[in-house]
Amino acid sequence: MIKIKIDNHQLECEEGQTILEVARKNNIYIPAICYLTGCSPTVACKMCMSEMDGKRIYSCNTKVKNNSEIFTQTPEIVSERKAIMQTYDVNHPLECGVCDKSGECELQDMTLRMQVETQPFRIQDDAKKPGFWAQAIYDPDLCILCERCVTTCKDNIGENNLKAIKTDLHSPDSFKDNMPKDPYTVWSRKQKALIGFIGESPCLDCGECISVCPVGALGYKDFSYKANAWELQKINSTCPHCPAGCLITYEVRHKDITGENQKIYRISNNFNHNPICGTGRFAFDIASSKEGSKNLFEAISIFKNAKAVRIGGDVTNEEAYLIENLRRKIGFKLYCEETKHFKDFINILSQKQIINLSDVKKSDLIITIGSSLKTENPLLRYAINNTLKLNKNTSLIYAHPIKDMLIEKLTKNILSIQYSPKGDEIMLAAILMALELNPEDSLKEIYDTKIDIQKTITKEIKKIIPQEEGQPPKEIIEKINETISLPYYKILQDIGITYEIYEKIVFLLKAANYPILVIGQDIYKHQNAKNIATLLKYLEENTHIKIILIPPETNSVGISLICNLDEDNGELKNTIGIRSIGEYIMDSDKINSKNKQKQKVNFILPAINQLEGTLTNFEYKLLPLKPALPYNGYDLSDIGQAFGFKAESLIDYTHLLPKKAGYKNIKYDFLRNFYTNSGEDKRGYQIEPDKNPSSYPISIIKSIIPQTFNAYLKYPQAHFSDTTAQSENLQTKIGIYTSKNNLETLNLKQGDLICLEKDNHCIEGNIYIDYDLEQDIFIISPCLDRSGLFRQNIFQNLTLKECK
Repeated sequence: MIKIKIDNHQLECEEGQTILEVARKNNIYIPAICYLTGCSPTVACKMCMSEMDGKRIYSCNTKVKNNSEIFTQTPEIVSERKAIMQTYDVNHPLECGVCDKSGECELQDMTLRMQVETQPFRIQDDAKKPGFWAQAIYDPDLCILCERCVTTCKDNIGENNLKAIKTDLHSPDSFKDNMPKDPYTVWSRKQKALIGFIGESPCLDCGECISVCPVGALGYKDFSYKANAWELQKINSTCPHCPAGCLITYEVRHKDITGENQKIYRISNNFNHNPICGTGRFAFDIASSKEGSKNLFEAISIFKNAKAVRIGGDVTNEEAYLIENLRRKIGFKLYCEETKHFKDFINILSQKQIINLSDVKKSDLIITIGSSLKTENPLLRYAINNTLKLNKNTSLIYAHPIKDMLIEKLTKNILSIQYSPKGDEIMLAAILMALELNPEDSLKEIYDTKIDIQKTITKEIKKIIPQEEGQPPKEIIEKINETISLPYYKILQDIGITYEIYEKIVFLLKAANYPILVIGQDIYKHQNAKNIATLLKYLEENTHIKIILIPPETNSVGISLICNLDEDNGELKNTIGIRSIGEYIMDSDKINSKNKQKQKVNFILPAINQLEGTLTNFEYKLLPLKPALPYNGYDLSDIGQAFGFKAESLIDYTHLLPKKAGYKNIKYDFLRNFYTNSGEDKRGYQIEPDKNPSSYPISIIKSIIPQTFNAYLKYPQAHFSDTTAQSENLQTKIGIYTSKNNLETLNLKQGDLICLEKDNHCIEGNIYIDYDLEQDIFIISPCLDRSGLFRQNIFQNLTLKECK
């Protein structure tokens, strides 16, 4: 720790922090419009100007120095900040009364804070064309060119779709000599460019650029002129769509003159500390019928006679707790197939330490195996991208059977490995070999396939060339090519890990001080998943590699800790489906607020955005859910009362969640859900489950027959479940995705209905382009696989047929 002074406050801080970071952590206000926490500083607004040891600096990009003294409010600095705000206000449209940002506009706030009362500057205005991309509307007349949208797209999202594009606008040259340098620089820069979309492929959903915009320049198209910011009730909750469990804020208001019918108008986020994906931002248009079902006694009777209950991966912790206790009392089988695979895996792995996103941001080598990273956990993908952007020494090894051009564009320091389907275990073996590990001789068969490969290398040879009499001989370096024989292993080569790739793996692992291994959703259904878990356990115990698991469903971690799950036989008869399939379905009827369509269910449960409860995310944090919309019907707690469970509501179970699993005796109403100004996570609490590992021996890793495939089961970016599939807000559609090249080869156009078939099982869906896909394959949304064609293997060879 080092010591500094900011405005005469003696502070201790860590070396390497910026002045702005230290100030925010200690609640010292330094204005900054262009800066985004955790991203590259652009110094576009210069509002964070300060003095350090008598010199002008900018707090967002200046690191602290031991014993330095910083002043942030000198008369000169206050005057220049006021001048900067005056230039931002030049020609800014006076439409605050109808602007969507009014009431939460940083330009309004800062203009008042800097006490701007007069306008000494002027310049001729220019006509500017509006822009449109994804769900955003861009109004250039309101833009102050802070470039926060450009920064978050690059440093958080990793798509680099936005840029400040040079534009011919009137310049403030006449004021150059009679105003301070910094205000003039800011104004001049603002008059030289506008934000433009430069992406090579369409941008869909996302909306993080809308969130970070400090003014009304970027807005959500469906919110425009619908409500005023100050009318909206803001409700902090947890995103229910994927295992990340991001902090989201529902912005709610009545939608009619009675004030009885509430509507979610939009979702916002704490963009400085928690960027969110398009699903979290826009898939808010699904809810249950407000009054629910009346057939409570029918549902109770069905429970009494049920042979099995199948639950969805998005049931809350409290619902899981009640269902588990009903299982113990009634004796039915309890299914949750994807989560059962995950539970078996984590019980064997039995991690010593739960790794979180802060660990990712310290890493100098990130390896992913079996993860379609862009779709499975967007928040983790954003953290990896942010790490790669801000730490130029960090590398990424992305190993998966499908090449993803979006991931390849994140960094130059990427090693992309396309191995054969089911080759995940052998990919892990390559890591063990690179570390010179051979747990219990499990790599024996790999070493037994030793082969010699030929490699051409360039050698430098010194030669002495005699010179004329009296002259000293001349030494030259001559380069010659030589073919050498090198030992390698056929098993690695057969699945696509070439010698050159293996060499790079060895180099990166030996150089890494803080490596992290990300295990994706493909792994848990692998035929040798238990052996992979055992090898990972060995790797964690014997190396400095840290492991992060991406759970298969929203609350897989919570369900795994709370419920005893049985092997799912796929039967529907005498089976209750709770937020899942069954003969008797208890679920949200998923009314779409736009088209009013709804699903038929036997007993209506509240949608996740209508109930109080908790989820457990992939970082093993219990996170609170808050209802954004009213629900007056029955829920599972009413059924529980019929079996002797006295809780009046689901949240009466929150403090009763199993302590052995790491949950705490904290009542729901005492759970917090926010980030501090410095980014400290104050959401819910950390779970530390007791370790009770399943014993499983390490097996010898066998060779596989490389599998050809043309179909892969995975939701497209922005979709995670049947719930998001019902959303009309999302631009990304459920369907069958392929490369642009393959669509043209098949002579199809986007939106065409196609049929893929195998063994008389058919999957129908509309076809769309995945612009990040180069292979001529089909990526199929899981909710389309109603016949279970992919149940045993997520990679298949299917035949394209005409739809009947």
